Amino acid sequence: MRRVVHILVFLMLVNEGTAMNIYPRFMFAPFEWVNGVLFDPLLRTIRPFDVCMLLVLGYASLKQKSGARQLRPMRRSILVALGTILASFALGLARGGDGRAASWQVYLLLSSILLAFTLAAVLQTAEHYVALLYTVLAAGLYHAVMAIAFFVFYVRPGGVNLGALGDYLSLHDDTVLWTVGLVFIILRLFQFPTRRVRLLAAFAIPILLLAIQLNHRRLAWISLGGALVAMYFLTPMGVVKRRIRRIVTIAGPVLLLYAVIGWGRPEGFFRPLRAFESVSSAQDNSTKARNVENLGLIATANQGWLLGNGWGHKYIEISNKYQIHAFELWPYVPHNSVLGLFAYTGYLGFLGYWMMLPTAAFFHARTARYAPRAEDRFVGVVGMMQILICADQWYGDMGSFSAITDYTMATCLAAALRVPVGAGPSVWAEKKPAPPATGTPEAV
Repeated sequence: MRRVVHILVFLMLVNEGTAMNIYPRFMFAPFEWVNGVLFDPLLRTIRPFDVCMLLVLGYASLKQKSGARQLRPMRRSILVALGTILASFALGLARGGDGRAASWQVYLLLSSILLAFTLAAVLQTAEHYVALLYTVLAAGLYHAVMAIAFFVFYVRPGGVNLGALGDYLSLHDDTVLWTVGLVFIILRLFQFPTRRVRLLAAFAIPILLLAIQLNHRRLAWISLGGALVAMYFLTPMGVVKRRIRRIVTIAGPVLLLYAVIGWGRPEGFFRPLRAFESVSSAQDNSTKARNVENLGLIATANQGWLLGNGWGHKYIEISNKYQIHAFELWPYVPHNSVLGLFAYTGYLGFLGYWMMLPTAAFFHARTARYAPRAEDRFVGVVGMMQILICADQWYGDMGSFSAITDYTMATCLAAALRVPVGAGPSVWAEKKPAPPATGTPEAV
């Protein structure tokens, strides 16, 4: 059953049939068929991918009876998020919202929760989640190789004008795949520097970095930097942190010199710096469009800050200068999904859904620091970095409307349901007072 899940997750991540993907329009894409087979809705209601997940969840629940071994606080927070989505959906329709638009807004949110429970039912140990992360890395490498090939053979010779198509090579949310893959293999290299891991890192890291550079997504560098900082602080003092400090000591002056020389320069070699520049100061059209959109979301939230108007409503349009005419649902799906969630569902709806992320982060952080096994600690650190990367995508680029982002978040929610329990009471139980010898721990 785990192999089936790995195959389905891999196919979902390498899906090349989406309308936003550029390179399949010009070159052969081996996985373009995936969209029609797994993601075209059956009877316009549910996607075959989710039907498969429901079947796997039902089979695993009957076969293994694994629900009792999930972390209760984590499971409750996810169920509260599920209830919040459904309640806001009903509220939106009751207030005259568009049912079709509301379905588009919430479908991936519901689907990712289904995937989280399915993964938690099938994957039981930290080793199982490490194997799943290798699947995510494989999908990221595939997208990276295809994007680089598209650039080398179609864009660089001058045959394709990227500026007319959006100035990117692959999907926007490949940012999530590539940054998760990078931090996964970097941490793996630090904690388990076997010959196999070193060879994989030597192959994967340059390819993923090059893909990020060529894809022109400044959010990727922000996410990568934040995840690496989190990795440093979550890693306990020992051989791994000493290695990190040694690398920082050597590379720090070089990076500082790179920043001093390259700040404000237009050459492609300094593009990562321009990502930080544009986030902090530059007011290009993309930044201006986001600011206008955010003002509209704030105005929408002011209409009902406690409960919101529910799903199915357009956010208030402050200016029509930056309308996305090619995207039918643009008035319903803002780029800033965090602010959009608050605008549509209000204060209570935002807390009801978003609280599962800090809950997962708490247990991942405890696993990273207190788990006795190295593999459990590894999954805890990666889970925390995944949350940061996915939250960045939510904040910056339609994360709630991205299958890659929401399903990647589902993997770390599933790990938070499972791994802390297997890691032992030192992770999920209070140390004082000690639980009675005959009692049943509240956490499991």
